Amino acid sequence: MRILLVHNTLNDSVSISGVLREYVNMARVWVADGHTVDFLAGRMAQAQLRELAPECGHLSSDDFFDATEKLHQTWRHFPAYAWRCLSALRRPQTGYDLVYATCPFVVETYCARAIARRLGVPWGVKIQHVLDAQAQRTGFINRLLLWGEKKSAQWASAEAAFVYCLSPVVARDYRALEERLGLTPSATRTVGSSIDLDQFRSLPESEKKHDVVFLGRLHELKGVFDLPEVWAQVKAARPTATLKVIGEGPHRTAVMDRFAAHNLMDDVEFTGGIGEEDKNRLLAEARLGLSLSSEEGWGLAVNEYLASQLPVVAYDLPVFQEVFPDVLHSVSLGDKTGVSRAILELLADPAAREVMGRQGRELVQRYDYRAMAREELRHLDALGKS
Repeated sequence: MRILLVHNTLNDSVSISGVLREYVNMARVWVADGHTVDFLAGRMAQAQLRELAPECGHLSSDDFFDATEKLHQTWRHFPAYAWRCLSALRRPQTGYDLVYATCPFVVETYCARAIARRLGVPWGVKIQHVLDAQAQRTGFINRLLLWGEKKSAQWASAEAAFVYCLSPVVARDYRALEERLGLTPSATRTVGSSIDLDQFRSLPESEKKHDVVFLGRLHELKGVFDLPEVWAQVKAARPTATLKVIGEGPHRTAVMDRFAAHNLMDDVEFTGGIGEEDKNRLLAEARLGLSLSSEEGWGLAVNEYLASQLPVVAYDLPVFQEVFPDVLHSVSLGDKTGVSRAILELLADPAAREVMGRQGRELVQRYDYRAMAREELRHLDALGKS
């Protein structure tokens, strides 16, 4: 089978999202099993694709746009998105058996739909999360994204051969969106995330170099504006505590300003977007992982913390109860004092960290990428032959 993976939201030559890592892992398995898999993305994103998935083909949807130094400026991405949608009207010309939109954004779903219609093959989409279910989505950019999500749902309802949802929570949110739009509910299938445990390692306590790691897109929904208050309480009780903040996003500057305003920048490093090897090294060197998200479709950062055998402090979200049962130190949503207290308790108790870390890594073994990739491929293969 010949599969085209449309990942047009990839905008730079350095950073690697959890979604990209997910599809790279699956593509490697599918190619090893005898299939052809190509990625469609902007040319500036091809560097990490060639490094991560040299077995795959790499098609450019945009030869011009490079956001490597501008990932926090979301508005800059939209001209590139428009160009990528236009390019889908004429490229690629070669044949595929199936076109797969990796995210429910217009720049993926429209392109997958346009290419599939031109080639006369089925297409589908994976819903990573539902923006319409997030109350904090306000402002012009978010209104554009919400409009795009509704268009994607309408196209998928009318034409998609498959709609996958990342978790049961996402499936419920997506069904609610379809009902609000008056659409016939799609026959969605829950297809979870996966992990390549070989990419992550654990280190003994003697080799740990920093206390807490925060990994994720620096956006308010990831809890980045809770982070300064949480960290201020941690530092008040443990002045030597250290923090690594890994990731890029539209609110990075504002969060750093808040840290600086409260004299919290000592012993804190904001890395920005970094490569996979550096990111995984920093995870291994941490004593615990922190998630402050107010919503998640799965929890890709938490997945990676657990794969690195880190104990995890996180807000208590329904999806975490389903995906990571009984392995997180959960705190009520928005309870920043509770988060700080949990961090301090774990930093003071290496034995508890060891037990939690081991239990977490054992749990995520159930999400091994090889088994999950082949399960998904069985569904795709049936569509390609229909």
